[in-house]
Amino acid sequence: MKRSLAWAVGLALVAAAAWADSRITALDGTSWTLQVSPDGLAKEKGEKEYQESLSFQAGRIETTQAGQRGFEAAPYVVSRSGEKDWSFEASQKSASQGSFAWSGTAHGDDIRGKIVWTKPDRTALTYTFHGDRKK
Repeated sequence: MKRSLAWAVGLALVAAAAWADSRITALDGTSWTLQVSPDGLAKEKGEKEYQESLSFQAGRIETTQAGQRGFEAAPYVVSRSGEKDWSFEASQKSASQGSFAWSGTAHGDDIRGKIVWTKPDRTALTYTFHGDRKK
């Protein structure tokens, strides 16, 4: 009886790990070209529209422009938000620039979302982004 219970628990843990891995792999290995636009306050603070490259690799997001500002690759969380939609969240940190909180949804070859840049002085600047999957 104890052996059967141990096997059942072990199989449940393996299934849960496989399910979690399948959620991460839904976006892992994809790269996106983004157009990032500052919202009102960010524009008032002098922020401009820019292009960003976003990649999902090994359970982490990596960015080009944010990376140049000192924001490091960071783990992301993904969940299904429709039949073909995947929502994600991540928080990149920089020792000198604060944090970038990403939230977005990928639908096929389209991606959209929001970035909140919280600077060390606690100023929060909001950006929206949209883009396409790199082929």
